[in-house]
Amino acid sequence: MLDAIRERAQGWLAKVILALITIPFMLWGVESYFNKSGDGDVLASVNGYKVTRQEFDRAVQSQQQEMRASMGAAYDPAMFNDPKIRKSILDSIVNQHLIIEAATKAGMVVSDAEMAKIIAGLPAFQENGQFSQTRYEQALRQQGMSITEFENQLRQELLINDVRSVFQASSIMPSNVTARFLQAFEQKREISTVKLTPEQFLNQVRVNAADIQNWYDAHKADYTLPEQARFQYVVLSQDALASQIHISDAEVKQYYDQNLAKYSEPEQRRASHILIAVKPGDDAQKRAAAKARAEAIYQQVKANPGSFATVAKRESSDTGSALQGGDLGWFPRNAMVKPFADAVFAMRDGAISPPVLSEFGYHIIELTGIKPARTRSLDEVKADIVRDLQMQKASKRFADTAETFSNQVYEQSDSLKPVADALKLQITDSGWLNRKGGDSSLLANPKMLKALFSDDVLKNKRNTEAIEVAPNTLVSARLLEYKPAALQPLSTVRAAIEQQLKRTQAIALAEKQGKQDLAQLRAGKEPDVKWGAFQLITRQQVTGLPAALVEPVFSAAEQHFPAYVGAAGTDGSYTLARVTRVIPPPPADAAQIKALQGQLAQLAAQADFSAYLASLEAKAKIKILSTSLDKTAQ
Repeated sequence: MLDAIRERAQGWLAKVILALITIPFMLWGVESYFNKSGDGDVLASVNGYKVTRQEFDRAVQSQQQEMRASMGAAYDPAMFNDPKIRKSILDSIVNQHLIIEAATKAGMVVSDAEMAKIIAGLPAFQENGQFSQTRYEQALRQQGMSITEFENQLRQELLINDVRSVFQASSIMPSNVTARFLQAFEQKREISTVKLTPEQFLNQVRVNAADIQNWYDAHKADYTLPEQARFQYVVLSQDALASQIHISDAEVKQYYDQNLAKYSEPEQRRASHILIAVKPGDDAQKRAAAKARAEAIYQQVKANPGSFATVAKRESSDTGSALQGGDLGWFPRNAMVKPFADAVFAMRDGAISPPVLSEFGYHIIELTGIKPARTRSLDEVKADIVRDLQMQKASKRFADTAETFSNQVYEQSDSLKPVADALKLQITDSGWLNRKGGDSSLLANPKMLKALFSDDVLKNKRNTEAIEVAPNTLVSARLLEYKPAALQPLSTVRAAIEQQLKRTQAIALAEKQGKQDLAQLRAGKEPDVKWGAFQLITRQQVTGLPAALVEPVFSAAEQHFPAYVGAAGTDGSYTLARVTRVIPPPPADAAQIKALQGQLAQLAAQADFSAYLASLEAKAKIKILSTSLDKTAQ
């Protein structure tokens, strides 16, 4: 919503940067104390640039963290074992390097001054509202990053965004094209359907013992249970250490007093705006026209304040906020460009400002709310402070203990009891796991699985090394029980095979009958088909219609009505549809067209950017090693 008027240091970019400085310890953490292998093997090359295992693993782990945060308990780490997902992550890394290389060759740069402005504007690096070099260095040091590493990473993110913005700025969708799109998209069609299901044809299917035997012999791998094992394991985690640390009230009070600015919330305001855009390259005549238009709109909403939202939807160039009647939500002063912020924070509640000029154009602003600055009390933040202090102390304790943990599970590799006794850790038994995972989220980590099913653990009966399976979480495990891979006997799987073969044949019969009926209908004959009730559908409302039928239904020519189409569904059924009538939508109004124009322009920009990427890939020398998608290679 704020995209059209935020400075580049705000909005999505601030989130990206904050994400960079809060990357979990697993990316640069204790593992680096025990793994001295450097950048690791090369997984891909892009015009000579080498993508290393380390870079790929960091990208995978970053994606895992994001998915874990967004999905909560529903998160399944095994999803990252899928070669398709791992290939998409590697492709993303390759594309980033292609974009950066092309931008550099084109002379695009992110200046040091621009970098300094963005970094200085980030709250994570500020004290009392001002940039603090000390806090900047401390924040990066806590994440195991140097200033050079962070700034190089940030510079690349900015450069990639600059390339994307070129396509966004140049994408325009004509209003007549948008109007035609709306007409087609909201058009209604009258149809009736009949669905042929596999179940209707099961009584025609015959499967004999030879069919079952042949299938079993040809697909033994499908009926082979993978090797499985159970393990004992111990966990050393910063979270567990933190929960054991007592924090006194005096420590809490001291921390609160020393960090009072952290608990001070600046004044926030809520506003709506109508933006009349002015582009950097506009000449004086265009600027004057924009100003005149803004003045006229201001007079209109000043005379009728209740119409502000309606006018914003119709007139504002900021398509994101226009859909919300111009509403920008709550924001502090430093979230907006200076001319806009100065105007908003000088207004009284409910007022409407004359046009305010910023680098984006003219803004007519309505102030809709004020939240005064406040400082949260000690009671309000006490729990947060206790947790912060616990984590600070636990971080040091974890770093001190991690080396002991790692050394003991390695040096006394025939048992986990010595390390458990020394560090007061609990030994836990896992459920059954295979090489793809199992019932333990900690042990399902790809690196952990690789170690668990190694010869050192399975044959030599040793502890695994200390492996970081999550941020600041080390695990070591040893074998408890093992079952080798085993082919299930035919007697066990006979019923399942018979059912599968019958359904496969029934699906084929349903499709065959459906195609025969469709051919007869198109030839003007009437097969024994029982049509369902007539229904009106749009492209958005196609309940019960297979996805493969949507486009044929809406492509059917009116001059051939009734038109007949058919397609197989993902459930094995075959659906016939009869199209009998078209109901065009009412003409789109200007507000609808304007709102959709921005969305279509964004889609067009994305398509152009994808085509640009494809052209870069076509010209580039890219080599990807097949082993890069191996989940156990991490």
